Amino acid sequence: MPTVRALRPPAVVLGLVALGAVIVTGWWVYQVSHQPPVGPGAWWGGAGRLCGLVAGYLGVVQVVLAARVPWFEHTVAMRPARAIHVGTGMAFLTLTAAHAGLAVEANAASIGSPFVAALIGVSVDLPYVWLAVLGLVLLLVTAISSVPALRRTMPYGWWHLQHLAVYPAIVVGFAHQLYGPDLTASPARVLWTGMHLGALGTLGWYRVLAPARLTLRHQFAVAAVEPEAPGVVSILVSGQGLDSVGARSGQYFRLRALRGPMWWHSHPFSLSEAPGSDRLRFTVRAVGDYSEALAGLTPGRWLLLSGPYGALTARAQRRRRVLLLAGGLGIAPLRALLEDVGAGPGGDSATHPDSPAITLLYRTERVEQIVFRKEIDELASRRGAVVHYLTGPTPTGEQDDPLAAQRLTALVPDLAAHDAYVCGPPGMVAATVRALRAAGLDRHHIHAETSAF
Repeated sequence: MPTVRALRPPAVVLGLVALGAVIVTGWWVYQVSHQPPVGPGAWWGGAGRLCGLVAGYLGVVQVVLAARVPWFEHTVAMRPARAIHVGTGMAFLTLTAAHAGLAVEANAASIGSPFVAALIGVSVDLPYVWLAVLGLVLLLVTAISSVPALRRTMPYGWWHLQHLAVYPAIVVGFAHQLYGPDLTASPARVLWTGMHLGALGTLGWYRVLAPARLTLRHQFAVAAVEPEAPGVVSILVSGQGLDSVGARSGQYFRLRALRGPMWWHSHPFSLSEAPGSDRLRFTVRAVGDYSEALAGLTPGRWLLLSGPYGALTARAQRRRRVLLLAGGLGIAPLRALLEDVGAGPGGDSATHPDSPAITLLYRTERVEQIVFRKEIDELASRRGAVVHYLTGPTPTGEQDDPLAAQRLTALVPDLAAHDAYVCGPPGMVAATVRALRAAGLDRHHIHAETSAF
């Protein structure tokens, strides 16, 4: 009898988003069935109305996805969460642009004028259309700044500031939508307004009020800054009642310090040891203005923390054996997980009963880049884990890649019967996930995050 797998959180989220889009489309179908479009260009306008309604709904979805709702943040891993966010954002932008183009084309057809003349006319003459134009411009600025090639050239703070343009774009788009024919009825207008206000309230609570409450309650402060390796430091954070923060090994927080470039935006940093009742530890590499300033913090300085976030925790473990694969500073969350994961409830079909319950593969280019070596060796000894330090230059092909499929199967007996946790630079994570799949590990037992923070 075939195994029935439970729906994974990303599939649940995508299903809910799609269901909402179907409901909005159904509302449009109901409207046009009772009042069919008539006249030249009428169906261009009808199609534009549909695009506008679904785009408005996806704008609300984007706000909720960006609100850092705990269920979403704790159950959907960062990579699929980012894919959902980017995919929804692209659909939102595409439908918004399609709405604008179709609406202008409908107007041009109805008055018999060229497209450009109609565009100028509707922008000037129709109520609040100029708001919609402004919103579309803001969305385009955000989309352009998010192109990977351009994104890599921008400081995170400036990119983050430009990304915030999405919120006023959604607000002005909402004001424009209220004048559309599909929202003239009182129930529809009330429901649409309530949906937007609910998303805004969710954003305000989880992005502003909840972090402020968390910080005031626990009074986070820098306890010490300790060097770990060239260009790498650990930030030790003290506070009150830290055992009630609810953090788990493998998760991350967003840190903000009221100093220099750190006061107006936050960065995500992973816990690099299991959270304790008296301290939290974050390990960062000084590669930009923000992380360099963070490394220069003095003891006693207050920090604003939001979180915890992330699904790369021991809760994801379903098999007795665990494989941890770290690249570079991706060791931080996996070093913390080394304290928590271990012999689970069984249920796999392992053919090597004597193989270790925990295996750690730690990839760096040079020996001096290894972080936490003493701690890792002590933890491995205490927990009976096997550790392989894999050092060497960036591979030029599969034949010299220590994380290629054939190398993994040689290092890890019965690899296909493990849960694998992967964290490191984006390229390394993508290549390692492919190698694990090629080695026979089911994708449902691969838990991967990138360490681009």
